[in-house]
Amino acid sequence: MNVTQIERRIIEAEMLERVYAELRRTMDDEAALEAVANIAERAGREGGESFAASAPHGPSLAHFKTVVDIWRAGGALDIVVDTDEPDEFSFRVTRCGYVDAYRRLGLPEELCRTISCNRDGPFAEAYDPRLILERPCTIATGAEACRFRFLWNE
Repeated sequence: MNVTQIERRIIEAEMLERVYAELRRTMDDEAALEAVANIAERAGREGGESFAASAPHGPSLAHFKTVVDIWRAGGALDIVVDTDEPDEFSFRVTRCGYVDAYRRLGLPEELCRTISCNRDGPFAEAYDPRLILERPCTIATGAEACRFRFLWNE
């Protein structure tokens, strides 16, 4: 069964919402959110490692750029590329279907931010230590767009 990234994330979000609710019954809200954040970050790292392993000639910025097609499959993201150079790739996400879907599911705002945005940094770090992510703002935190800047540091 071929599932798009957004379909997979929606399934995960429904389960993580249940986990978060249960954790909040047994611990304070901050600790419950931190536990879910740790799960999302671990998933991000594992995804980055897996994607790096799929690089035919080893990790590179050229290969990394192809992940954007996976992220936006199924109409999940609207992206405007700002810079596409051999050592820099930056873009703006002007519509995030992931956050839209989480909000339609009725997830608490703190959970929307946590299960989606917390994956990005660990994904990049695990892909390759030469890849640096700068992401100063996200739609999930109230910005008009998510700004991503990836630098390849040889």
